[in-house]
Amino acid sequence: MTEKDPDFNFPISSLTNWLEAARIELGEDDPLEKLSRSKGSVKIKPYYDPSTASQLEGFQQLPAINPYYGARCWMNTPLIRVEDEKKANEDALACLQSGADGILFEPVKANLQFDILLDKIKPEFCTLSFSIHKDHAQNALDFNSWAEKRNNYKLLAGCLFWEDLPSLDIEQLKSSSQNFSPFGLSIPTLENAEDEIVFGLEKAAHFIESISDQHLVKQVLNQFAFSLSVGTDLFLEIAKLKVLRNLWYQIQGAYGVTEMNPLHIHAKSTVWTKEAFQPHGNMIKSTLAALSSIAGGCDSLTIEPEGTDQTENRIALNVSSILREESYLSKVADPTAGSYYLDSLITALSEKAWQKFQIKMKP
Repeated sequence: MTEKDPDFNFPISSLTNWLEAARIELGEDDPLEKLSRSKGSVKIKPYYDPSTASQLEGFQQLPAINPYYGARCWMNTPLIRVEDEKKANEDALACLQSGADGILFEPVKANLQFDILLDKIKPEFCTLSFSIHKDHAQNALDFNSWAEKRNNYKLLAGCLFWEDLPSLDIEQLKSSSQNFSPFGLSIPTLENAEDEIVFGLEKAAHFIESISDQHLVKQVLNQFAFSLSVGTDLFLEIAKLKVLRNLWYQIQGAYGVTEMNPLHIHAKSTVWTKEAFQPHGNMIKSTLAALSSIAGGCDSLTIEPEGTDQTENRIALNVSSILREESYLSKVADPTAGSYYLDSLITALSEKAWQKFQIKMKP
């Protein structure tokens, strides 16, 4: 086409071309500095091309091996708070029959009756995870003991997400299922993305350091998981998840783990209300957060509804299903791979998070 229509044979633009045009238009000596802005503690430049590409490798996500869920696989796991086991069981079964791939239970009391809570739920067909508050650590041990006595729970997939990593006997928490991660950490929402990453890595590293048995250390490293909230900044949240995964692999390598199990990252969109966007503000926010989480490589996703209304619960549940079944986000393993801007953002975030982590870990 360009040979027959030479007028359409445009020259390839470069950073140099852009700088020249920007200097003329802005009358500035340094347009890069003038137009750069901060995203947390990371500086965002106004222009990216191959010359700004990151030299850091390992950002690309590999295709999932599960043929049913597609190359970009994540589990749709609605949150169910457990005050009454029978009611929570009914809610869980309703979610599983309406498109959920698993359940994230959040017990708000101790001494759960798991026979009632998990009645008719088949772990071979869904994931089961628990959010463990500080005062209810015994629930984790009780669940593990209960599950070990049931043959179908050998196929259990899911996680325990601790508010604070346990000081319990590690041997008691080990699962016979290779797809269950009993050592998960809930990361709180902090001011900067790198601070959330550092919080998770520091807590995990101190937990690992407290284990004297080196064989057990490698097992724990391969059964670890993180849960963190995802906000409204699309690219920063994508970068946050990718950086957390890559830095965790560095920590595994530092402890001599050569055969690494994939890190399980659980992303959640908490309730967001802003008057200007009502009555659908939370739906808009949760869709954006879900998109960031999926593109960032989350393994499980929780969308919190704005209220307890049945319609709101169904909308929250459907966000993940629609992004998979109608937006086809499951078809491509890593849709953001090759983005010069995102790779640069990931590099900057990685460097800042790793520097802060090393300072935190100094004796």
